[in-house]
Amino acid sequence: MAKLIDKMMDVMGFGGDEDFEEEVEEIEEKTEVSNIRNLRSRSGNSKIVNIHTNIKMEVVVTDPESYEEAQEICDHIKSKKPVVINLENLDRQTAQRTMDFLSGACYALNGDIQRVANNIFIIAPENVDIANSFKEELKTKGIILPWANNATK
Repeated sequence: MAKLIDKMMDVMGFGGDEDFEEEVEEIEEKTEVSNIRNLRSRSGNSKIVNIHTNIKMEVVVTDPESYEEAQEICDHIKSKKPVVINLENLDRQTAQRTMDFLSGACYALNGDIQRVANNIFIIAPENVDIANSFKEELKTKGIILPWANNATK
């Protein structure tokens, strides 16, 4: 009777492992040199850029006269063009609204913004680096809003 129970357990998979032999299949690993050469020869997938390529970079200089021109400035940044903005012709509130809008757009597009002079800023898209960061200037001098000091405009 014990043999019958042992056989039933073996059939169901609960039996002992003494009669079990595991077959191990050896897989031979082959390194294919030809595939490696093919990957290196494909220049279409490569992100290598020739240092000596002549890339013409366009910088847009703008002198907005109203808040409505902020969207046009953002379009230049979206098309990867750095923009120099002169806000001297705007009143204090309009300049503040314009810079708020442009700062948000610059952040959303992973760009960088820097003050060049009073009421003049440069906004660079993510593909352009600015040597001195606006963030470092904020750390040392605090928030810079030059038009906030001009209450007469």
